[in-house]
Amino acid sequence: MKLFRYIKKAFANHWNLLGLFGGIGFAVLSGQPEVGLPLVAAAEVAWLGFVGTHPKFQRFVDMQDHSLAMARDAEASEIRMRRMLATLPRGAQMRFQELMSQCMELGQITRQFQSAQGSNNGLSLGNVQLDQLDKLMWLFLKLLYTEHSLNRFFETTTIEQIKRDLKDVSSRLDRERERPQDEQRNRIIATLEDSLATCHQRLKNFEQARDSFELVKAEQQRLESRIRSLAEMGISRTDPATFSTQVDNVAGSIVQTEQTLQDLEFITGFSETDESVPEILSRRTITN
Repeated sequence: MKLFRYIKKAFANHWNLLGLFGGIGFAVLSGQPEVGLPLVAAAEVAWLGFVGTHPKFQRFVDMQDHSLAMARDAEASEIRMRRMLATLPRGAQMRFQELMSQCMELGQITRQFQSAQGSNNGLSLGNVQLDQLDKLMWLFLKLLYTEHSLNRFFETTTIEQIKRDLKDVSSRLDRERERPQDEQRNRIIATLEDSLATCHQRLKNFEQARDSFELVKAEQQRLESRIRSLAEMGISRTDPATFSTQVDNVAGSIVQTEQTLQDLEFITGFSETDESVPEILSRRTITN
């Protein structure tokens, strides 16, 4: 199957198509298409067999496909970031925008300082540093979105209602089990048992959400402070290696928080496969 993909790419190459249609045209105009067309077909098969199986061409195709996939992921992440930000209440939006603006302003200060000194001693927030800050800013946005989602969840769901539903289903199930056995009774019991399992899962989800709420708010404050601190490091004489180490330390300390976000997938929609990080600071900062 993978070989077919390479052969398909080789066939769709514009130079191949140009040569193929040119050869067909020449064979037809030659007056002996019965001779020319088989030769063209043989040459095409030989071309596809040689190019489609060549390691360099296969690497080229893989790199192209990877670039396209990265571009699609980046576009999807950008759209998702905008939708998440638009969903947040005004206060949370301003909090995120202010933090992003501070990082951008610190980058601008750095460039102005460099310009005045006429030097480039590695003081600016470089691409690698901005990419690392993007990761932390993305997690901060997810934390804000998680808090908002939890608030909405608590507005529409109460533990008292879940416990009432659980008690009601349990009582109905007990009554059905006391009835004489028949096919209808068995179907009702199966349905009620499924409902009971759902109620227990709802209760578990609520308790998990309640226990995670304060952690999410605390991690927001901690991560916000660390992002500000890291952005300020960009205008000091901190080399990129030291900066990366600091970011890695922050990232390592929030592994549990990321796991919490994944555990709250039933509310937020975040999953373990959500790895693509949108450009939050990179384009906006370097292009100034």
